Amino acid sequence: MITLDEFNHRKIKLEGLKIVYNDSLDTAKITADTEKGKVDSEKLITDLAHLLKLKISPTQPTIIIFYPGKDRCNSSGLSTPKSSFLDFKENEKKANKIKQSNILYLYKSKEGIKTINKIKWYKDPKNIIENTFFHYHYPCSSYVILYNNKYISHFGEFPLSSILNDLKTIIQ
Repeated sequence: MITLDEFNHRKIKLEGLKIVYNDSLDTAKITADTEKGKVDSEKLITDLAHLLKLKISPTQPTIIIFYPGKDRCNSSGLSTPKSSFLDFKENEKKANKIKQSNILYLYKSKEGIKTINKIKWYKDPKNIIENTFFHYHYPCSSYVILYNNKYISHFGEFPLSSILNDLKTIIQ
């Protein structure tokens, strides 16, 4: 671990990495911006469905958009509630054309969610998704795709097209 001053002096800029700041300590971590692995996706999806009182098919890919709470990244920019809503809905249509999918919007803290009145957001029950995939507060929001006991997660700000690319990858 290095100090924040050392980190800033190094000016590290590498593709595929994110800078993650700890909520309570004055530390930062350099981490990959994506992760792939294995997980008992059927159990995870079944648990989520039970806790959220939703019908979610464990045999379909499940795309989870995770909002960590208000930060500098997701509280700035030019998007409006309407443009964010339209972008999410368009991406849902595109994802379902690739493969019919479950799409969930989960949050840790709902403060600052631009689409809170247009899209059904759910509190991450028992912090299942945060504790399983998002160990840090990654800026803006993140996502994870679960399918056939595999996952692909993306940490922090992302273009919506990356969800579609990762969906194509995970269903292969």
